Amino acid sequence: MRSIPGLLVALITASPPASEVAATGLTESRRIRDADIRFFESRIVRDPGGALDLVRLGGLLLLRYRDRGDEQDLVTAERAARRALSNRGRHNDAGWRLLTAALSGQHRFLEARRGAERQVAMAPEDAAAQAILGEVLLELGEYPAADRIFRRLTPRRFEPALAPRYARWLELRGQAGAARRLLESARDAATGAGDLIPFEQRAWYDLRLAELAFRFRAWRTAAREIENGLARVPDDWRLLALAARLALRTGTVDRAIDFGNASLAQRLDPATLATVGDAWQRKGNPGRAEEHFRAMEAMSQSPPGGFHRSWYLALLDHDRRIPEVLARVQADLETRRDVYGYDLFAWALYKSGRTAEARRVMSQALAWGTEDPELRARARILGVVR
Repeated sequence: MRSIPGLLVALITASPPASEVAATGLTESRRIRDADIRFFESRIVRDPGGALDLVRLGGLLLLRYRDRGDEQDLVTAERAARRALSNRGRHNDAGWRLLTAALSGQHRFLEARRGAERQVAMAPEDAAAQAILGEVLLELGEYPAADRIFRRLTPRRFEPALAPRYARWLELRGQAGAARRLLESARDAATGAGDLIPFEQRAWYDLRLAELAFRFRAWRTAAREIENGLARVPDDWRLLALAARLALRTGTVDRAIDFGNASLAQRLDPATLATVGDAWQRKGNPGRAEEHFRAMEAMSQSPPGGFHRSWYLALLDHDRRIPEVLARVQADLETRRDVYGYDLFAWALYKSGRTAEARRVMSQALAWGTEDPELRARARILGVVR
């Protein structure tokens, strides 16, 4: 196992506590949000023909989804958006924006594209609307069209509504370093805004930076970003899941189990079940490992929020349900021809014993110059790159 610095050990062998002020603020923020959800739900019952309250309710549900990961909130937000647009179809930019966000969260990107295009048509000079459309085009693999949008937005890339989406474009187009610097700048601006930006939003920047560092095997940086995020939101299931993966990768197996279980207590995620199962396998307990792998299979049978690529990658990595995953990935590529769709399809073909086809598909995944060591590691196994 690769050796790691003492500082990294310290960071990943204890969950970083949130400050008392941060913990109190987070609890109060959640209390207010949930009270506001109940308030707008009751107003909508009394006045079902309005639009503004429905949009406000939907926005709060999206915030709660990012916090809890309960995909029912996405479904309810979509319904709120559609009702708002039905009640007021004209001059309702906020309704279309809500609908696009709810559909994107459910991985229904073709439908989200129509909503994003409607926003741009209504407000062609709105940079945020353009960035939202660009983000959806990236998910669909429409890279030339996304390139045209984001290049036009370059002078405004530091604006809060644009920075995360612009950074994603940079990352996918082979400029991961520039993406990291832009995210750091956006995170600093969000932190400086204080209470105007929710704790969960600030922790989201920490998560994105931690994920980026993890992919590039910058373990020390990933650990620090995870620590930053958990100091803001100690029960963030995504940060806890990433902490489990980091602990497993760097050899602290017991902490991988601890972090993974803490994440699963918040959200039963198949990819995290796979991580904990791998940790038990490393500890020499195949029985406990198999329990988690079977739970992973069961949880990914009928995903309520749509196609989850991290789940299917976990299934492939553990040689589970390969024919089914191959069929699902191939169907997804009919409408979503992006880098990671081709990467996943290539891996499913390889796991199916169709190596020659897998190589051809992996070449398509590499064609856009995306910097991602994990993608390139799979390409090396296939013999596409050295």
